[in-house]
Amino acid sequence: MDINFVNIITALICVVGGFLIGSFPTGVIIGKVFFHKDIRDYGSHNSGGTNAGRVLGRPIGFLVIVIDMIKTIGVIYAAYAILSFTGLHEYYVFDNGSTVFSNITPMYYWLTGLAAAFGHCYSPWIGFKGGKAAASFMGMCCLTSWLGFCTGFIYLATLKFKKIVSLSAIVGGFAQLLAAWIVFIVEATTGFNSGFFSWLFFLGEDALQLGFWYAIAVSVIYILMVYRHVPNIIRMKQGTESKITWMK
Repeated sequence: MDINFVNIITALICVVGGFLIGSFPTGVIIGKVFFHKDIRDYGSHNSGGTNAGRVLGRPIGFLVIVIDMIKTIGVIYAAYAILSFTGLHEYYVFDNGSTVFSNITPMYYWLTGLAAAFGHCYSPWIGFKGGKAAASFMGMCCLTSWLGFCTGFIYLATLKFKKIVSLSAIVGGFAQLLAAWIVFIVEATTGFNSGFFSWLFFLGEDALQLGFWYAIAVSVIYILMVYRHVPNIIRMKQGTESKITWMK
């Protein structure tokens, strides 16, 4: 079988599959099925977990966030398992005629997670609208690498002192972005296995890799998240952005 053909088909399956699974509108479905409310008609009119919490209560908002995180992490781990532990991984090199790029399997599972994030933000089931990628970002970072919990402290600290969820997501996300590129630089310069920073570090060389492709995926999803928060950034500048009251 032609190697380049296999790589192209794999990329298409990862993108389409990740997008469709990520596009499941969790907050809208839960609101309509269990509360007979469309959360987009209330609060910030957004379908994400933060607005679900405002409209349906904090426990439901937390549930929506968790499910949205699972959507992203689920497709990443599924792609990782299928592509890494089957004979398919032998095809994952790219030959442009003069240079052969090997070991690009990680590109596909991070691409799948990235597609899920775009599906979450632009769900075809609700008019290509959706959340703001914060839950997708947390899923990709916190549930794949223990570094995500380290940067999570920055998120919580920002939330405690500023009481603004959107600002905390942007600041905490930037910390994770820096961590991702530092891991890549360490791996590229020392040869240290980036899988050590994943939750599957005990698998050694077979662990989820957090190198170059992870840094690229984190960068793209962070840019997407900041873009989706532009209205919040404008309100922060105007001093009108909503603040939480449940954290002392």
